[in-house]
Parts: sequence; C-alpha cells; structure tokens
Amino acid sequence: MKKILLHHGWTNKRPQGHWLRLTAAELRNRGNQVWYPQFPEPDQPNPIDWQTIITQEAQMMDEVQGEEKIAITHSLGCMNWMLAAMSGQFETPFDRVLFVAPPDPIKTNEAEGIKGEPMDIHHPELLPAIEANAKSFTIVASDNDRWLPRGIEIYEDALQQQAVVLPGAGHFSLDDGWGAWPGLLEWVSNPNSEALANRG
Repeated sequence: MKKILLHHGWTNKRPQGHWLRLTAAELRNRGNQVWYPQFPEPDQPNPIDWQTIITQEAQMMDEVQGEEKIAITHSLGCMNWMLAAMSGQFETPFDRVLFVAPPDPIKTNEAEGIKGEPMDIHHPELLPAIEANAKSFTIVASDNDRWLPRGIEIYEDALQQQAVVLPGAGHFSLDDGWGAWPGLLEWVSNPNSEALANRG
C-alpha cells in the first residue's frame, strides 16, 4: 500500500473526468491510501492557506503506515509543494515527487487571482530544499503548454533535471483532452519515467 498525495492547481475544483480525480479513484480501488484535498479558494488562492493544507496533509500521511510516500502535483500545485519544501513544512521526506506541467512564474504573476510573490525558481535554496524533501523527483511537461511560454528548459536549468516531455499535452488539463492517464498509474506502481508517456 502506497501513500499518495494528489495536489491540484489553480481554478481546479476536482471535476469529474480530470486525470487527478480518475487517478485518485483508481489508486484507491487498488488499495492505496490517497489524499486528494480541495485546496481553499482555488480561483483566488492564498499561498498561506495552501501551505497550511499541504502541511496538514503531509502530517496525516506520516501518521499512516504504508510503503512509499508519493506526491503528484499539477501546475500551481507544483509551486505550492516547492514552497513547502523551502519553508521546512515537511517533517519527513517524500520518497517520490512528480511535478506535472509546472508553470512559468512570469505567467502566474500575470494571472489575476493568484496571490503572493512569483516563485524564484533559480533561488539558491530551492533545489537543495527539493532534494532534502524528495528522495527522487521527476518533471513531466509538454511542448505546447500555454503556461510555459519559455519552455520546460527553465525548470530543467533551475532544478538540474531533464524533464519527460509529452508532445501535444498542453497544460495537462481537461481543456487539452487530458483525462485517464494509464501511464501515471504505471509510474506509481513502478518508478519508470518512460511509463508516463502511456496515455492508453
């Protein structure tokens, strides 16, 4: 039994058909412990409130017995996990973290409704904080993400990690036709990043 935290992004209210919701159900059906909280005010997120929730969820994960402790984060959720890592919110590290479609800080800063200062992905403490709080981490992105106009290279450079690029995936949203994701289920079972390319 694995312990998995699913972290949605901006404006996401966990709709039916979204790959995060479908993944949560299937992982539970397979006997895993899944945390899939609705973060407060998703249309106008407050970083302080989101940090409180992710801290509490991580603490509850530590209170439950299980095998690997995994975080799967999407879009703004990627940044929230990174902020928590930098501020020392996690009492124990995650075994694996998946950053799906992390957005360009320039775009999140321009978006109306996203509060707080834009994340400095080149901050010298960011990568050490991620490595201290994730025994391994993987970045997955697309080649046509409207939220990443400068390309995934900005994260590859900042985090010194080559991303898994899935052509034509957009922002991995329902609007991009991103529903069931069999490859993600494979990745949870077996940490092989090549599996993430499987869309069924």
